[in-house]
Amino acid sequence: MKRNTLSALLLVLLLQGAGCESALEENVYSELTPGNFLNTPSGKQAVLTSAYGNIQMKGHFYLFLSAYTGQEAWNRGGSIEALLTPLTNFTWDSNHQYFSDAWSGLYAAIRDANIVIDNTSAADASALDKQLNAEARFVRAVSYVQLYDWFGPVPLYLSSTPSEFKLARATDEEVKQFIEKELKEVAAVLPLNQAQYGRATQGAALGILAKFYLNTRQWQKTADITKQIMDLNKYTLVPKYKDVFALANEGNAEMLWVIPASPQAGHNIVALTFPTDYPLPQPNQQVFAARTYFYDSFVNSFPAGDTRRNMIVTEYTNTSGKYFKLLGVDQSLSGKYEFDPNAAGAVQGNDIPVVRYADILLSRAEALNELTGPTQEAIDLINMVRNRAGVAPLTLGGFTKETLRDQLLQEREWEFYSEMKRREDLIRHGKFITTAKARGKNAQAFHVLFPLPITELNANANLNQNTGY
Repeated sequence: MKRNTLSALLLVLLLQGAGCESALEENVYSELTPGNFLNTPSGKQAVLTSAYGNIQMKGHFYLFLSAYTGQEAWNRGGSIEALLTPLTNFTWDSNHQYFSDAWSGLYAAIRDANIVIDNTSAADASALDKQLNAEARFVRAVSYVQLYDWFGPVPLYLSSTPSEFKLARATDEEVKQFIEKELKEVAAVLPLNQAQYGRATQGAALGILAKFYLNTRQWQKTADITKQIMDLNKYTLVPKYKDVFALANEGNAEMLWVIPASPQAGHNIVALTFPTDYPLPQPNQQVFAARTYFYDSFVNSFPAGDTRRNMIVTEYTNTSGKYFKLLGVDQSLSGKYEFDPNAAGAVQGNDIPVVRYADILLSRAEALNELTGPTQEAIDLINMVRNRAGVAPLTLGGFTKETLRDQLLQEREWEFYSEMKRREDLIRHGKFITTAKARGKNAQAFHVLFPLPITELNANANLNQNTGY
């Protein structure tokens, strides 16, 4: 949503009696003028819609920062190669456009959320204002979760009219405590179901908090909150893996939180995956010269009969009738997001999962293993996900805490490819740098965080750069 600020300058000539006196009077009018725009339900909702839009950004943007840095995929071709190759090769720096876009986009969401919060926080707020307030706090917390994941501790702006616009970074503990408090409190207010798809719910808040606990290695809290989500009896695994991502099945019972998209305001994941000679199903679709490939080692790692592998394209016949075998040359393609029949050229409307029920099950299994070592409950949780994929179940015997930890990392790679999970999973397991080095990348310990954008450092002298950059 674009928010236009209107201004008017009024010149008034005042003549009194026989004398003459001139005065210049300026009245500035704005859509955000107190007592006007933000005192109406539609005004508050409009700003909240803008906040939602800013946290969603573009799904491919989130995906690339995870998939390429996590060595899940690699890229070739197109004008975007100059942006993607540094992510694959660990040669990024603070000038990278994606870091600047991520920072500015999420802080724009925080700005919008703060405006809504400041105008819905009165003790006598209406039921609608309380709902909008909870949703805005959710958006703000989600923004800080993502900023923390990418950049570490960041400045905490908690008002639309802060006394200081150039804050220093908060401490690690301050950021973690704020995120936890906000998500716990809004989860108690948000409804279990929303009339409008894509708005925050209780499950979304709990799911985001569960993943935050997991990625910060708070094992007992992860175990507790994942059990709380399961006990809601709202979410379940969709019987067929392919249907989880089907356009016709969006908003299904497995999704706790997604990045919603439409053909008008969607992403370019498919256009940045398939080659230009791939036979497109509909004439309204478009692909770019850039391609996103899977490594053979990943494609060949799936167990026999795993239906999740069926969504990976390992060969095709092009528009000229020429056959290409992609498996064997590290060029298999992700087919997880189907071609949108209503695509607007390269822009597609597939929703991108952020937290789904399979993630809750595997997160609980991981937390239980870290707390007590292998248990039958942890194995059963893993097998719920494996059974859906048509894979033989695991048995408890023979696993140690260490081997089950490795198994869980592998299970997550099979289940969540092309879903923005690989980077965070490898970092949590302490294998982000070693995995990159194994592929010949010059990865260093400091690369677990991205650099603060140079534009932000130049604008705010109170910010300090992450170590190593």
